[in-house]
Amino acid sequence: MTETRGSAGSARSQRPRFEEIADTIRADIREEIYAVGSSLPSEADLSRRFGVSAGTVRRSLNELLAEGTLSSRRGARKVVMRKPARFPEVSKFRSFAQWVYGQGRTPGGRVIRQEWAPAQDADAEHLRVAVGSPVLEVLRVRTIDDHPIMMERTRYPEWVGVKVEPMSPLCPSVTNELRSRYGIHFIAADNVFSAQTATTDDVEHLPISAGDPVLVHRRISRDGHGNPLEMGEDHYVAHALAIAVPTSGFHNSLSWTSADRFPWS
Repeated sequence: MTETRGSAGSARSQRPRFEEIADTIRADIREEIYAVGSSLPSEADLSRRFGVSAGTVRRSLNELLAEGTLSSRRGARKVVMRKPARFPEVSKFRSFAQWVYGQGRTPGGRVIRQEWAPAQDADAEHLRVAVGSPVLEVLRVRTIDDHPIMMERTRYPEWVGVKVEPMSPLCPSVTNELRSRYGIHFIAADNVFSAQTATTDDVEHLPISAGDPVLVHRRISRDGHGNPLEMGEDHYVAHALAIAVPTSGFHNSLSWTSADRFPWS
C-alpha cells in the first residue's frame, strides 16, 4: 500500500506519518468525534481512512496508548480513556499505598470524616455525574510506618462511594480493596502538583504548623474504560515526597500548568 501524506514538502522535512496520524486522532478526541468511553474504529478502517498500512496505524495507536489517551484489551478495539492530556502523567498509575509498598515500607490511614454531599459543578465536569446527585466525601490522614505524612481529600461518584463507605476506617488501601473485592481497576490518572500553605485540617492532623508549606497533589483517576473513579486532593508534609521526571530530546513527560488547572478545592 502506498502511504499518502497530508502536506507537501520533502520526506526529510516532514514528521513521521504515524505521528501525524496520532495528532489527527488526538484532535478528533478533543473535538469529541470519538467520545471518552467510546471505541475507535478498527485498525483496518483507520488504515483505509489515512491511506496507510496497518502497521503504521498500530504505531500511531501505540503512541496514544503509551500516553494514556487510549486503553485496550487483547482482541478488542481501542477505548478512549480521556481527552489527550496536555500534561502527560510520568508513569503508570500507582496509588499512595502502592507507592509506599514499592518503597518497602508500610502504608496506613484513618478516616477523619466521611459524608455524602450533593455534586457540585466540578463534580459534574470531572466525575461525569449530575449536579445534585450524591458524591461521597472522605477525609483521611495517611501514614508511612505509622508516621502521619499526608491528608487525603477524595470525592467518589455514587456507584463507587457505596462500595467505599462501609470499608474499615483503617483500610490501608482503598484502591487495592476496590480491585480485590469488586474488580474495579484504577488504570490512569490526570495529575497536577503545586504548593500552598497548610489548611486547618493539615495542621490538626499532620506534624506541621500554621503557615507551613505543603505539596498538593490533585488527581482524577479512571478505570480502563475511561470512567472516572475519584477526584482527589492530597496534602503532603514538605519533606515527604519529591518527584523525579526523566526527559530527553525525544521524550518529555513533564509540562507546566497553572495550580488551579483543576479548580475543585
